Amino acid sequence: MELKWLEDFLSLCETGNFRISSGYRCVSQPAFSRRIKSLESWVGAELIDRSFQPTRLTRAGEVFKPIAVEIVHLAEQSRSDVKKQITTENEKIRFSTLSTLAQFFIPAWLKDLQSSIETEAFSVRTGYGNVDEYLSALEEGQVDFFVCYEDPSGTIFNDTEKFHSLLLGSETLVPIVSPDENGGPRFWLPSAEPGSSIPYLHTYSNPLVWPIKAHIEKRYSDLNFEPMYESSIAAAIKAMVLEGYGVAWVPKSIVADDLAEGRLVRASTEEDDILLDIKIYRYEPNAEPKTEKFWQVLISKDENEESHANFA
Repeated sequence: MELKWLEDFLSLCETGNFRISSGYRCVSQPAFSRRIKSLESWVGAELIDRSFQPTRLTRAGEVFKPIAVEIVHLAEQSRSDVKKQITTENEKIRFSTLSTLAQFFIPAWLKDLQSSIETEAFSVRTGYGNVDEYLSALEEGQVDFFVCYEDPSGTIFNDTEKFHSLLLGSETLVPIVSPDENGGPRFWLPSAEPGSSIPYLHTYSNPLVWPIKAHIEKRYSDLNFEPMYESSIAAAIKAMVLEGYGVAWVPKSIVADDLAEGRLVRASTEEDDILLDIKIYRYEPNAEPKTEKFWQVLISKDENEESHANFA
């Protein structure tokens, strides 16, 4: 059975005339008649009483008509739903990013871009186990862009012909600790005795993304930082610091209120703050029109901000 047979049948129900319906259906009258016959053969009963002019439905035709209407309606609705879904998927821009950025950076960043981009459909994935898996997802086309922290002194990708990046902003990692009974820091790193044990909470990640380990080794090689807890989620690290488990370097954006209200305190001076870039990467061989348009918006925004900064 073909859908066009049902559409032919419903047209004939409306007109009662083979010639008129064949014109509406853009086929010759003999071809139209054959298609009606084919439908009747498939149903196993005559649907049209041809002894009348205009034609009438047989009893079988009366029973079958609402069924045909429902089938055609379902087919059209399904086709519309599929086309809508495909259109949405084609327009959707897919990001992968670290959970902290997904929670504290991506929403405001996309809102700021909304007036300049054509789509409102986005996908943000954070479920990859480590940075290498994020990079593989980008290269394999599972996502369109990778947004990440990056140490300004290094670069994640060496192949700049294939991997293009733009600077979106910056973040400062600050050393924090829970306050003691007097409101001061439980540990003050600059005055810690050599050989002291410092309970340490850390995020496991690529050193080029999260360079805390290198910072500690450079600044505090005489102290023993004992890992007490690790997580890929900075908010989880912060929660453990609040509970008094130790020292951690955490994005300032997620602890600013806690520092201001005394729930957390600094574990060192600003000399121990670590500056990170926030960058977006794309894999050039996977570029397509929707991602190219988005990329050009980012470039234009970056150029405008740079121009305003120079003017100021």
